[in-house]
Amino acid sequence: MHGRGRRARRVLAPTSLRIHAGESVAVVGRSGAGKSTLADIVLGLRPAADGGVAVSGEPWCGPSHRPERRRRRLVQGVPQDPAASFAPRSTVRRSIEQALRRLTGAAGGDAEAMIRRAAELAHLDLGLLDRRPAELSGGQAQRAAIARALAVEPAVLVADEPTSALDPETALSVSTALLAGVEAARIGMLLVTHDPELAARCSRTTTIVAPPAP
Repeated sequence: MHGRGRRARRVLAPTSLRIHAGESVAVVGRSGAGKSTLADIVLGLRPAADGGVAVSGEPWCGPSHRPERRRRRLVQGVPQDPAASFAPRSTVRRSIEQALRRLTGAAGGDAEAMIRRAAELAHLDLGLLDRRPAELSGGQAQRAAIARALAVEPAVLVADEPTSALDPETALSVSTALLAGVEAARIGMLLVTHDPELAARCSRTTTIVAPPAP
């Protein structure tokens, strides 16, 4: 729900969804149907009016509670604008190291091994890890964002229009890496997209229908 009292309005119709390990589920629907709202709820960024989200069989978030800090790594997001999600003065490696330390406690050699594996899963050239965001192309920045999300070994990845800002050739390359990465790492993925071709490449598709007007 958005707003309170008489101004409150439903922005997402009742939705039930289950995602299995290694499965990619495309969420489609017209603009305003609530796709991004669903993504925010799963990420724990916005509370649901009722119901809740469970990850690996345990409560994740709901109307009255946010994700516990100790479990925060279990659900990670891939942003639509990856460059803006990185600290501009830090290298990609440094940004991923900080995420690992904050969410998993990994450091030193352990962190480096996790970074390299994530970069390989995201098809990110290892040489790009020591560059800053402004030194990356759009496709490279999105691969870096995917690598950062995969590095902490989440159970679920939420990607909201991850290729919408890329040219068709780069979008195909990045989406291929994303789909292959979650399958190889046995991670469930919720993928919000307007691209029917990308949706068709996912394990399955679910359509979000806009809630009825008040």
